[in-house]
Amino acid sequence: MKYKVLYLTSNESIYSKKYEDQININSSKLELIRFSGSGLKNKYFNKIDTIFKFKKMIKNVDLVHINFLSPSYFLFNHFLKNTKLIVTFWGSDLYRTPNNSKKSKFLQKQIIKNANIITVVNKKMIPVFHETFGFEEIPIYETRFGLPIDFDQIDEIGQKEINEFKKEYNISNEQIIITLGYSADPKKNHEYMIEEIIRLSKRIKNIFIIIPLTYGSKVHREKIKTLCNNRFKENEINYKILEEFMSDNDVAKLRKATDIMINIQDTDAMSASMQESLYAGNIVINGSWLPYDELREAGAYYETIDELKEGILSNKIEYIIRNFDKLKEKTKVNKKIIYERSSWDNNIGSWIEVYNKLLEG
Repeated sequence: MKYKVLYLTSNESIYSKKYEDQININSSKLELIRFSGSGLKNKYFNKIDTIFKFKKMIKNVDLVHINFLSPSYFLFNHFLKNTKLIVTFWGSDLYRTPNNSKKSKFLQKQIIKNANIITVVNKKMIPVFHETFGFEEIPIYETRFGLPIDFDQIDEIGQKEINEFKKEYNISNEQIIITLGYSADPKKNHEYMIEEIIRLSKRIKNIFIIIPLTYGSKVHREKIKTLCNNRFKENEINYKILEEFMSDNDVAKLRKATDIMINIQDTDAMSASMQESLYAGNIVINGSWLPYDELREAGAYYETIDELKEGILSNKIEYIIRNFDKLKEKTKVNKKIIYERSSWDNNIGSWIEVYNKLLEG
């Protein structure tokens, strides 16, 4: 017997596609049905059509799984009262959305009331969930995603591919490649990073900056492009902004070519890009406020800064560059740790187990 799972996600991430693929590969009992809503252009009729479509589909499924809790799913809340429901929090839907407005938190809370099981992608999120919403009576489990890029794709990138990457962007072998963040998200603190790179450039010249802005806010992307065009150019800093879609192979090349990756965003659960960078051997600088304690506890190596104040980040980068070989050696422990934590082989079982608890329990 196959169980039908109606799968909702408003986060059109590579995570979602990989997750669906892994469920299909690893479970013969589950059939995921992605709910895509309506395609009507008129907002009013689109909403009505979406509700009727959901009402029809929910009659023929055994379970509904919301992956990333958007307040917009309150649209379906009436129909969720009489079905089995799993709600999975990714990160910003717990750390940011409830704080955006009282309305957002209220709508999320009404949906959670109907949940049989809550899952989070990082165990540090469990106390945050209870502090934010309560609901201590609802079972809550950690279910991690594997990384979007297969590890062997990173492993297959050798010196030849790295040289090709550098040639494409006119990067010399003498330059240290520093990657700032991984998306066009205002919460990534690009403005601070850019000013700190300018400060660093007064002391160290052989740097090349890469800023990936391939997805996220278009408004923020244009803002950062303008800022770089002004500030980096006037300070003669070599840089490249990545705007176009990147294949998994392109991302793998970026990870292996990067020397230092900086991840100092406001909030996060457990960034895939940061983990890929650790796996690839980058020296990573994380904000100490980000909930990555389990990586430390597992023995992972990365550097941190404690605050976004003038000189803090530039001093940290200078320290890394001046001690590069010694610190690069310390990154060797990360590959095994990240694989054990974030490979699909080690994580898909926990998702299937949660489904089975609800469907067969």
